[in-house]
Amino acid sequence: MVDVESLSQTVHLTDVAAVVDELVADIRGAARRFRRNGAIVALSGGIDSTVCVALAARALGPKRVKGITLPDQESSGETAGLAQLAAESAGVEFLAKDITPVLDALGAYRDRLAVVQRIDPDFDPARGDAFSVEFVPATGEGDRIQSFALNVVRGGKSTHHRLGGRDFLTIMAATNQKQRVRTLMTYRIADEENLIVVGTSNRLEIDQGFFVKFGDGCGEAFPLRWLLKSQVYDVAEYLGVPEEIRCRPPTTDTFSAPQSQEEYFYGTSTEMGDALWLAWRKSEPVEQVAQRLGFTATDVEKFFGLYERRAQYAAYLTEMITPE
Repeated sequence: MVDVESLSQTVHLTDVAAVVDELVADIRGAARRFRRNGAIVALSGGIDSTVCVALAARALGPKRVKGITLPDQESSGETAGLAQLAAESAGVEFLAKDITPVLDALGAYRDRLAVVQRIDPDFDPARGDAFSVEFVPATGEGDRIQSFALNVVRGGKSTHHRLGGRDFLTIMAATNQKQRVRTLMTYRIADEENLIVVGTSNRLEIDQGFFVKFGDGCGEAFPLRWLLKSQVYDVAEYLGVPEEIRCRPPTTDTFSAPQSQEEYFYGTSTEMGDALWLAWRKSEPVEQVAQRLGFTATDVEKFFGLYERRAQYAAYLTEMITPE
């Protein structure tokens, strides 16, 4: 069994081979426990899903694993190609299904567009305008660290607008349908072919609630649930994940405008976010963390407060996948 505490002492892994053996055993055990013939992994072209499909192929054999990508009209042009590369590098069957018609029928695009055009009446997707929702870091003593803004991209220039609570919720409720439709379609295949669904969320995503309930929070195995993002990269290098995927910045691939996970949720780089979260988890003194990582004590306190609030919210969602 993976020693969770030892994995939580440093940002990077010290014995990658041993950890990989445990993750492979975890997937194999899940398939045996649920009496399934193999596994399916929803591929985004990102590092987490690519590592998961490579682990599943090692655990069950490539012929018993499928990789599926489920892009929509707002997905990056790279997504399908990198997802196929991930499947090919693992030697597994690759499937691709466009979920745009389903989302269109559900009103996902229409409902979000109505909010965006109410805030920015000149917004016109037919003209090439695009948008995203971005995390707004605190800039002063009285600022709340957890706030969001609507980013409108027009003619290569970005304009940020204040995003009120109900508008934010409407956009995100419609956006979350993407993950739920992807999960629905993945389980359609999994049920028909008697496969487990391998969830791709890593430890920080699970602890902080960076997943969609009944969406990418569903699965029979979550091999990355013990690993920080930086540690996922360690595993990716060990497994020989293609460099194109390892070098791709983590992205949400959710809105019409390109956006990194840093801009959307974390508010800092992957490795810095992992270091801050580890410091919070180990209850390190704020002043010590600030000096070590180059933040002010006030900013560290705000990050720690944010982690605490998010962890409390995520706790009731994660009974099936919380690290043991």
